[in-house]
Amino acid sequence: MVRSGVVEPVEVTDLVTDLQHLAARLDPDAIADADVGGVVADLGQAKRLVDGMVTAMARRTDTVTLAKATGTTQSQARQRHRTSTRLTDQPEVADAVRQGALSEAQVDAIADAVTAAPEAAGSLVTAASQQSAEDLRRTCRDTRANADPDPEATRQLHWRRRTCRSWRESDGEWKTFISGPADFGARFDAALRAAHDHRFRAARAEGRREDDGAYRFDALFDVLAAAGTTPGVDGDQAGDATTDGEAPASPPTGSGRGRQQKVIVTVDAAALRRGHALAGETCDIAGVGRVPVSAVLPLIPDAELAVVIRDGVDVANVTHLSRQATAHQRTALEARGYECEVPTCRSSHLLEIDHVAPWAETHRTVLDQLAWLCSAHHREKTRGGYRLTGPPGRRRWLDPDGRTIATDPDNRRRGHDDLTPQPDGCGRRQLTIDATLHRGIDAAVQTRRRLLALHGWRTTAGHDP
Repeated sequence: MVRSGVVEPVEVTDLVTDLQHLAARLDPDAIADADVGGVVADLGQAKRLVDGMVTAMARRTDTVTLAKATGTTQSQARQRHRTSTRLTDQPEVADAVRQGALSEAQVDAIADAVTAAPEAAGSLVTAASQQSAEDLRRTCRDTRANADPDPEATRQLHWRRRTCRSWRESDGEWKTFISGPADFGARFDAALRAAHDHRFRAARAEGRREDDGAYRFDALFDVLAAAGTTPGVDGDQAGDATTDGEAPASPPTGSGRGRQQKVIVTVDAAALRRGHALAGETCDIAGVGRVPVSAVLPLIPDAELAVVIRDGVDVANVTHLSRQATAHQRTALEARGYECEVPTCRSSHLLEIDHVAPWAETHRTVLDQLAWLCSAHHREKTRGGYRLTGPPGRRRWLDPDGRTIATDPDNRRRGHDDLTPQPDGCGRRQLTIDATLHRGIDAAVQTRRRLLALHGWRTTAGHDP
């Protein structure tokens, strides 16, 4: 019987009792094979409903009590309390929570994004039913970043909250947590990339299969070992701290050296010249998302930075007869996202540039007909008869019989339309590389370094005064 009106505490107690009785009688092996999927789906719905009720109640209790009741950490309880409070001003999201349409992780991500972009509530709730957890997290991140009225202030906040903490669990296991501005994270990931791929390749050659995080762990210590026993502590970098030992008030302006891998930045030329991006302008780091222009400027002296900017050499419409992608096209591909473009695959290991339409048939190399494929999917496409179709961001993966196996969800990769040739007059900007601006920036950097050298200041570590 469906009851109406305000929920009484005794009803919640009765619900728990009924669930306890149901759990005690549940025998997974007694469920018919044909019914397993439905039972699991119903239990998932029940979990979301219960989690939603807990989230709704969270703002009425303290985090210590909440953490104890839910068996979570106080940090997780604080996050749930924060989400619960936000839902009071987000009726559309709150309704979805009450209906059991959102998991705890989904409602956390959506509520956070809707706080910055209230008008996106409906589209994000819909996206939750269509996108994977990772895709939804990216969509929410991009939604919030695009609605940020002051990206530089946000970056400064992330800088002030930067941290790297380590601790040991009760069994002696060592753990660490690190966070900071997104552009620093991009450089961190770039520094690990080569060692990461090396570890991955070595494991495959030996027939080992481990979690990707294990390879990143090994890669991190490979990089640290290559840099020495005390990486990052030398005379060139001593200027990062103030004379009284306190941390600098804002992010350092140098790019840092050490093991370099390319960091791809896509930015409108006008924004780069002006020093900040206006609404509708682009300033993104591949794999990170939107960042303030101030995060890009310190990276420009780095030889391993590729800046993809508006105005200049039109990459999107470059066509040539060679099988190999040009340097400009490769940079554009990297800006599009360095991961396998087969829907549902997010591998970023040992990627290969593939011609969507076989080069042997077309004898043309065009940007929107190039795609990143991991070695497994490249092998399936080349030798197994599988096919990849559709433009970037709207790919379809077909089996040898032409049946669709997977399709890109909406907005899997934001900004792909900017990286694809468009008809004249369609209103979308084309992806370009401004060679003239590059030369101007390079000249300015070299002039600045010569002036600094005349005054005896050192810049070898990338940390200019």
